[in-house]
Amino acid sequence: MRRCPKCRERVSPFYFKIACPECGADLMYYNFDERLEQDARKAAAQEEKVQGLLKKLPGRRKED
Repeated sequence: MRRCPKCRERVSPFYFKIACPECGADLMYYNFDERLEQDARKAAAQEEKVQGLLKKLPGRRKED
């Protein structure tokens, strides 16, 4: 069973509608902005890590 992110009520795995039957919250896009910001922070951290690894490669030109 999964739960509604807003009211924490159980939602059947066979419930395919968009809104929660109890509170009406959008099950797919609830807190979408916050999740998008988290993904952006993770992507920025991964990009920084990759750039650090690329700088260590021999034969790579250093950029100012």
